[in-house]
Amino acid sequence: MKLSFSTFYNLPSSEARYELALNLIYEKFQPAHCLIGKFIDSDTRVKTVAYAVDGVKSNYIIYDLEGTPCKDAKDSQSVCSISCNLQQMYAEDEILKIFDIDGYLGVTLRALDHKPIGIMVCLFDEQIEISSDDKHWFRELSLLVGAELNHNLELAAQEILVKQLAKGERIARLSSWSWNISRNTHIFSQEMRTLINYPCEEELGFEQFCDCLIGKDQKALRILMQKLRTGQLDQVDINVSHKDRNQFKGLFRVIGRVERSEEQEDERVFSATIQDITYIYSLNRQLELTNVVFEHATEAIMITDHENRVVMVNRAFERLTGYSDTELLGRNPSVLSSGQHDPEFYKKMWATLSSQNTWKGEIYNRRKNGQIFPEELTLNIVRDDQGDVLNYVAIFRDITEWKRNEAQLTFYANHEPLTALLNRRYFMDVVEQKISASRSCSHPCSLLFIGLDHFKEVNDIYGPEIGDKVLVSVAKRLKNGLRKQDTISRYGGDEFAILLDNTNEDSALLIANKLSDKLRQPYVFNELTIELSASTGVAQLDYKHRVTAAKFIRNAAHALESAKRNNRGNVALHNQDIQNAHLNKIALRDKLRAAIKQKLLNVYYQPIIEQNSGRIVKFEALVRWFDDQQGMISPGAFIPIAEEFGFIHQIGQFVLERACLDLRHMHDLGFTDVSVSVNRSVNEFKVSNNQFDLISKAVEQAGVPYESLTVEVTESMATNRYTWELLKDLRDKGVEIALDDFCTGYSSLSHIIDNQVDYLKIDKSFVDSLMQDKNKQIMISCLVSMAQQLGIKVIAEGVESQVQLQMLAELGCDHIQGYYYSPARPLNACIKLLEEFNARGESTILAEIKQRY
Repeated sequence: MKLSFSTFYNLPSSEARYELALNLIYEKFQPAHCLIGKFIDSDTRVKTVAYAVDGVKSNYIIYDLEGTPCKDAKDSQSVCSISCNLQQMYAEDEILKIFDIDGYLGVTLRALDHKPIGIMVCLFDEQIEISSDDKHWFRELSLLVGAELNHNLELAAQEILVKQLAKGERIARLSSWSWNISRNTHIFSQEMRTLINYPCEEELGFEQFCDCLIGKDQKALRILMQKLRTGQLDQVDINVSHKDRNQFKGLFRVIGRVERSEEQEDERVFSATIQDITYIYSLNRQLELTNVVFEHATEAIMITDHENRVVMVNRAFERLTGYSDTELLGRNPSVLSSGQHDPEFYKKMWATLSSQNTWKGEIYNRRKNGQIFPEELTLNIVRDDQGDVLNYVAIFRDITEWKRNEAQLTFYANHEPLTALLNRRYFMDVVEQKISASRSCSHPCSLLFIGLDHFKEVNDIYGPEIGDKVLVSVAKRLKNGLRKQDTISRYGGDEFAILLDNTNEDSALLIANKLSDKLRQPYVFNELTIELSASTGVAQLDYKHRVTAAKFIRNAAHALESAKRNNRGNVALHNQDIQNAHLNKIALRDKLRAAIKQKLLNVYYQPIIEQNSGRIVKFEALVRWFDDQQGMISPGAFIPIAEEFGFIHQIGQFVLERACLDLRHMHDLGFTDVSVSVNRSVNEFKVSNNQFDLISKAVEQAGVPYESLTVEVTESMATNRYTWELLKDLRDKGVEIALDDFCTGYSSLSHIIDNQVDYLKIDKSFVDSLMQDKNKQIMISCLVSMAQQLGIKVIAEGVESQVQLQMLAELGCDHIQGYYYSPARPLNACIKLLEEFNARGESTILAEIKQRY
């Protein structure tokens, strides 16, 4: 045994020693199973560290102690041997049944303090008898094995402790540093390399550690080390900054003290910890910054605990509410309640806060002095990792001034600044809402659209400042003349719109006239007195058709236009037929403007026949407009519109230039005796004072003789001195002048004599009634006789029958124009007509024309 024990101690590993012990046991007892195990899981189970079956090493096993003979052996202070009825005694032990075990030998392995740490067991497949000497031998062997197991368990515990310490250092970003001052040796724990990212294969000493510090902190640490060495200091607590490639990376805290060495009492050792406190330092700075923000924020901040008791308020809160922190700490924030919100409001607020962790809105609270004020409030919940409420944070600001400004902005957004009346946009919204409300209950509703007459003259004469005063006075008069339920707005510069609620057409007219009377009263500003009138359009809401606010107002505006057209200072009721006619005119105006721009107008020519010779001596140039949708549009429809809206000068110039070019074309074809006449409107002379230049330019650019152009002007221009002077200049150039629509205006014979013309054109209206009206026959006869004596030719327009032609011939009329011979034709048709005249003779062609038309 001694030899075996000596061999046991000399083996290189615990595994070899355990194996030797099992071999010795097998040589001694030949058990079927032999094992050495350690107690685990609070000594309730056994895990083998060595196991042999029939003397052969086998895999490790784990089994429960309860209900096994090992449990009794553990509780026993001696060797436990059982040689009969083993399976009956331990019926719950399945291992005994599986391996058919009949004998058991076991002893508890103990630590130096006699604490059970494991067990050594032999299992036999037959009953055995163990002598006291054998038990003694087994006991002695268990002491050796127990000592080995205890040593291994202590080593494992130390390894676990070291790993836990290393893990703790990693978690805490902490390293240990030991400096033997007497020997001047430094030892850093492994974590130090991680903290400064130092290679594992390189030596880490004090100098290398210092190299990772920034310059000023290196110097400070070396000074402290010197003081530790000389005994001036015995402990250190310092923060030093470390760097990475000369850039600031973080902060270390070095804490240590000088102690006597445990190994050599005459040696002094400085033991320290080095912790990376960058994150902690950053958190502290953030906390300091947060505290500064908290204390100096302009918004009031209140923090309550999970039971909604006040734990903290800032200075802004104290200023806004009048409460100090000591007055509120521990109290519920309901002390601030204004009483202006019902329970349902707070119920919804808390429901939102609980589900979304935040709530934001406007709320009214009460200051300490009792004053109620509006605030914009944001609530947030702070929860822990388990989702439980830690705190409630309320941030709010007094929005009293903001509310006041908002009200002012809303007012100015909806009102016109000069008169403080509703502006156009908001008035339209009100009208739209009123239409919807009135439609559901069929209440009558009327709208007045009022425009000041000749207000521009007030601004032009007296200046905009007086004009503004007039507008303010008008607004006051209108507002004072209305009922509470009526709505008034300044719709535009000098226009006002009024919505009369629950008012029928008759009542609306009465109110409109009453307001007109008020506005006619003089406006007195110091010594200045201004008199004005206003025109008013009245529209009634039509429930039969869906009417928008814009349409309703437009109806009243059209009625206003009608009132101004009839007689300013008047009141007019909206008439759909008149409006439709006006809209049609506007539509035709827009279409005409586009046609002019896109050059869709054409020039047709109606021949003028010399009565005696039957020759075509002249063509009157007439504008024609063919529209893809409406077809040929009558000049009687669009010429007045052109006159009214200022397009006539564009049309006139187009016809003039086109006629001159077409005349040049006819002359080039050999029809040099033919001339062309163009109409000029009085408005053309008003718009353009350079008619002489425009006409001359058109003639010269076309390259036709001035003598081949006739300018037709209306009789109403005969009294205009400037026009006649311009026409005289043209006549001096060779241009012939024709007086159109003669006998329909108010010209005098003296004007005709004084301002010579080349042609007089008898209007179609005279020709139409020629056969029925003897007086007109006499008048034309006198006119022709007078013209012949003055050397003026006479052209009869609108001749449509043989009877008219014969009568005009008898009366001595020189020239005939009308459908009897030909309507207005395109240029190509006119050229063809001229060619036929040359080829077949005038009398033949005239006869065919008469039959054709």
